[in-house]
Amino acid sequence: MFRGRRQGRGPGLAMMLLAMQVFQVGLDRIPPVTLATLIGNVVIYLKLFKIHWPSLGEVCVSTLHVWYRHDWRRLLFAAFFHGDEWHLYYNMVSLLWKGISLERRLGSPYFLYLVAVFSVLVNIVLVGLNMAAEHLLHDSSYISSCAVGFSGVLFALKVITTHYLPPGVQYVMGMFPVPSRLACWAELVLTQLLVPNASFTGHLAGILVGLAYVKGPLKTVMDVIIPREPSYTYRSGATGTRGNQSTGGPTYTYAQGTTGGAASPQANNSQARFTGGLSEDEQLQEAIRQSRLTGQSPNPSAPPQPQSARPNIHRTLTDEELRRQRVERLDRR
Repeated sequence: MFRGRRQGRGPGLAMMLLAMQVFQVGLDRIPPVTLATLIGNVVIYLKLFKIHWPSLGEVCVSTLHVWYRHDWRRLLFAAFFHGDEWHLYYNMVSLLWKGISLERRLGSPYFLYLVAVFSVLVNIVLVGLNMAAEHLLHDSSYISSCAVGFSGVLFALKVITTHYLPPGVQYVMGMFPVPSRLACWAELVLTQLLVPNASFTGHLAGILVGLAYVKGPLKTVMDVIIPREPSYTYRSGATGTRGNQSTGGPTYTYAQGTTGGAASPQANNSQARFTGGLSEDEQLQEAIRQSRLTGQSPNPSAPPQPQSARPNIHRTLTDEELRRQRVERLDRR
């Protein structure tokens, strides 16, 4: 989030770079809610339609306007307006990658619900933080500080994205390695150092909302209103077979709410379920590992017959010959 400043109009270099990023990823690979949110922010910034578009001063969120003047609509509108095209560019590129990851995991309806709730809730927390800072620091600038932008929502989404990843190291801004659980805090500090005009309390509000979702009661409350349904499924066929095996390999389904572990193999199919809390990398590695193991074993749908059950063709033919010989001898007598 940026503290309010005037935005230039008309597409420039940042807009062209954003378009290149989108087409490089591929429109067919971007989930619908992520794509619609991205396009909506661009449309609002460029004011593409001939309607009355409010200025930044009319939509930016601050404690003065929201709490003391009761202009509640700012809580909804502020997240979708941006200070300039570079502000929009960085936010939309971040949304692109976080949206692809989370929307596939959570499903489009729930991801839309998540973005809508966070867009308002982050601004509510921002108003509260600025009010608390004014009382503690006796600095009235926190009351009048006005912020716009989607980055507070993005900080909340980053907390959730990091929560689903296994512990490890992330490179903040592509340069600074930090433990993944601390990545959002490191990014909060670095953003403020590199971009002093950024709204520190707005970004902090996003982190707090994200933590309330993954660690606190927010997810439970949201799921009561609109339950989350399992939606992300990763399917992998076996990569190796033996002989003239015509059927595909086993299918592994990762469903939300399962507790993991491989199911017992069946005569015609082998299926395993893993928890939806696994990251995509973990799911992919597990599927590759299982596929390799399947490729090294005989086809489970055609188990080898025991030696005693195999017909002895040579033995059957010899008995027939002996019977015919006996019959010929009797005829001769």
